[in-house]
Amino acid sequence: MTGQELYDARATIGFAWGLNRPLHMSEMGRLLKLSGRDVGQSIRDWERREGPTGPASVAISAMIDGWRPSDWKECLTPRG
Repeated sequence: MTGQELYDARATIGFAWGLNRPLHMSEMGRLLKLSGRDVGQSIRDWERREGPTGPASVAISAMIDGWRPSDWKECLTPRG
């Protein structure tokens, strides 16, 4: 998966899950259980450079195919 494909995947997943918008980078980072102070930073880096790691690519592909983590709603930014 390339960085552009990851960018496109955030939109595909967000709209498929009824958000009517792409997933935020931080949301994607939380869904992938990334660690660190700014989980969206890895997503930014992956989109701008080499694309996600192999395991992350598999998880993203599964989400595109309809799989959702059991805690997916908690990973989304609260609507204000």
